[in-house]
Amino acid sequence: MCETRLQALVCPACAEPVKEAWKRCPQCEALLLCPRCQRRLAKGQVACPHCDPEERPPAPAPLPALFTDAICGLEMVRIIGGTFQMGDTFGQGMPTELPVHEVSLDDYYLGRFVVTQEQWLRLMAENPSKHEGPNLPVEQVDWEQAVAFARLLTERHQGRYIFDLPSEAQWEYAARSGGKPELYAGGDRIDALAWYEANSQGRTQPVGTKAPNGLGLFDMSGNVWEWCRDYFTEDAYHRAVGRNPVIAAKTDDRVIRGGSWHLDAWSARCARRFSCARDFFGPALGFRLIMTPSPPSGG
Repeated sequence: MCETRLQALVCPACAEPVKEAWKRCPQCEALLLCPRCQRRLAKGQVACPHCDPEERPPAPAPLPALFTDAICGLEMVRIIGGTFQMGDTFGQGMPTELPVHEVSLDDYYLGRFVVTQEQWLRLMAENPSKHEGPNLPVEQVDWEQAVAFARLLTERHQGRYIFDLPSEAQWEYAARSGGKPELYAGGDRIDALAWYEANSQGRTQPVGTKAPNGLGLFDMSGNVWEWCRDYFTEDAYHRAVGRNPVIAAKTDDRVIRGGSWHLDAWSARCARRFSCARDFFGPALGFRLIMTPSPPSGG
């Protein structure tokens, strides 16, 4: 009613009683008021929490849009995750591409190109490819060899960056320019986007010589099939997938994506999924990698 203070004022440092008008404690000479905003300092405070807030750790720097691996020279594009409708949205495919279903993905990095022979030889002793050339895709690589390359690259980076094969969900989302309704990787103009049987001259072609898709990724349709991390099952899309799905099964077959230089345009569709034995290799089979930065220690 009378606005009389119910709690006696005390010095925030020595807790001795003080008066309203005092700016310093007569006992210990500690500040009683903030010199900047004139708010009264509470018991135990040596600085004003309004003018001198506690220091907080700086926010982590935003991840770059493009990461270049210093060991092999792989250029990796940051893919912003999201939710998309995965599968044969055009009604042109196989039952293994159905049902169309919703998938959500976190951010990741994906190679702008498939791994080239020059990049392969910076880590591996021999070039397995049939069609040789430094800027041609490395091919005749089986699933185990592709995984071994990714593992070795991770070790060379001392674990700061984790390299792996993409899941087929990550692969399709990126091929479709971030989950857009695209028939081929970048649109519906197959000759502008892909090397396939009608224009490849019967062999692989240098990477990055066709138009990129909307994320700046090259050759996700055509040139060489690309290994994925998932096991291949015909009913994969009937399973509950959740977020960041990777299909596991008791089979030696793995998923390959993207079509190749010796197959038709239908095989180069973004939704096309095919199986291949993990120990198979051929002149139309290569790979590209994903990368995820390791979380900071203690984070």
